[in-house]
Amino acid sequence: MKKELTAGTKSIPAAHEMNFAGKLRELVNRTLPSECQIQTTQDAWYVGAIGALCVTFLFPPAVAAAAYCVYRAKKEGGGR
Repeated sequence: MKKELTAGTKSIPAAHEMNFAGKLRELVNRTLPSECQIQTTQDAWYVGAIGALCVTFLFPPAVAAAAYCVYRAKKEGGGR
């Protein structure tokens, strides 16, 4: 008699999927005044750079992540 193995957990319905970046952006935008809210991808990359710089106090190699975020923000933005 062979036993069948089931792999991991059952699939999650699409209705319960969370868009983590969207939820995080909504949370940040709720706490900021209207002129400081994240509205473009360039703004989101700059917020990521600020977050990476905060992490560098605990994990110094995160400076590379901050530099990458600034690079992507500059690349996304063009001229304002």
